[in-house]
Amino acid sequence: MNYLDFFGFHDQPFRLTPDRDFFYASRKHSSLAETIKFGINQGDGFIIALGEVGTGKTMLIRQLIGELGAQFKTAFLVSPQLTPRELLLAILSDLGLPEKIITRLSLHGLLQALNRCLVKLAETGRKLLIIIDEAQDLPDESIEQLRLLSNFETDKHKWLQIILVGQPELKEKLARKHLRQLLQRVTVMETLYPLSKKEMLLYVHYRLARAGRGDFRLDSRAGQNLWRFTGGVPRLVNKLMGRALLVAYARQQEINSSVIREAAASLHLKKPLFPFLLPW
Repeated sequence: MNYLDFFGFHDQPFRLTPDRDFFYASRKHSSLAETIKFGINQGDGFIIALGEVGTGKTMLIRQLIGELGAQFKTAFLVSPQLTPRELLLAILSDLGLPEKIITRLSLHGLLQALNRCLVKLAETGRKLLIIIDEAQDLPDESIEQLRLLSNFETDKHKWLQIILVGQPELKEKLARKHLRQLLQRVTVMETLYPLSKKEMLLYVHYRLARAGRGDFRLDSRAGQNLWRFTGGVPRLVNKLMGRALLVAYARQQEINSSVIREAAASLHLKKPLFPFLLPW
């Protein structure tokens, strides 16, 4: 018997990889999603979504991509440490152009290929949505290349839109003088904060229910300890709850405050990462 059988789960409730089947639309996530969708529907050139590590930005964006209508073709880049040429290659590859052809092209040739793709999309009433995760790691010259890409437009409509997803230092990076031209084109910039204590408990119980245990509830002391060690950061919640399930299985018992403390100690968690951001 493994811990899934012991607790009566049909799936792992707290895996760390983004899984849209376990997406929980908290108030904060829903608000950010609606803001991003508003920016997309308005045709805004640059949209920026910020958040600390583990707050659920990538999960939110993946969920959002699944909800987009047929009028968008999406290029989703998750390895942003790219030169301008590598950036264009990644975009064109995501659009389905053969790598053996595009890798032979110069930077100018890649821009021409992208322009042809945008024209074809526009002829069918569609546009390109470029999403770059971990965008704080983009080299400055690649950020400038993205600004130049935003010039692909007609008199009334942009042919592409760009969403930059990153940690708070992305905002600081774009505020530097030599990147101010891109910052001036940003019309939406929102931050995703950790969950409140109440939202965190709803999040935990939602994932437990999705895994087959809608009756599974943490008592108040266990919930308090979970909050104290994670600060409501979803990735830390998943990590600690996943370990707590293993500890409880080893003890052959349900999760309680003692189990949470032992699991936190094994993960070397001592205090919330962002206590100054956490509303009660």
